[in-house]
Amino acid sequence: NIYAGVNGLEVGQSVVIGFSVLALNIVQLSRIPEAREEYRQQHMQSMVLIVPFLFVSIALWRLNWFPSKVFVGDTYCYFAGMTFAVVSIVGHFSKTMVLLLVPQFLNFLYSSPQLFKRLGIPCPRHRMPAYDSKTGQVTNSYAEFNPTQLSPAGKTVFSILRALRLAHVTEPDK
Repeated sequence: NIYAGVNGLEVGQSVVIGFSVLALNIVQLSRIPEAREEYRQQHMQSMVLIVPFLFVSIALWRLNWFPSKVFVGDTYCYFAGMTFAVVSIVGHFSKTMVLLLVPQFLNFLYSSPQLFKRLGIPCPRHRMPAYDSKTGQVTNSYAEFNPTQLSPAGKTVFSILRALRLAHVTEPDK
């Protein structure tokens, strides 16, 4: 939800995770012997929950893709997160779900300057893209600031983002 507003991103991530969960269930069903009916039942229940979610998300993704006709916002993100939690609990693979959510944790780390004001890095209007009237396209919004005026923690985070090329940095015109 951190990058809400980017066309198709939230739903697209949910579709990828949903397909991963479906594949996990299918693989586990093929591996679990017939005699272990309880474990097979758990993965079947997990599949019964993830398949409708997956197909509804694919249909929604079509409307959420550029140019987006629908923005899903918090409502869909909470629903998707709850669905993944329920599916992993019912299927008894919560540790595997944590592995599937590693990109989300990396997304959180990348977005920490935007989330934690203590770092002192000014962020543009939260998650709002800028409209380029010349091209008729929506582009990233940017913040202008002087890195020397950041707090020590902000300078550290800024230098890491700049070194890893995770922040678009341009020098001001003199």
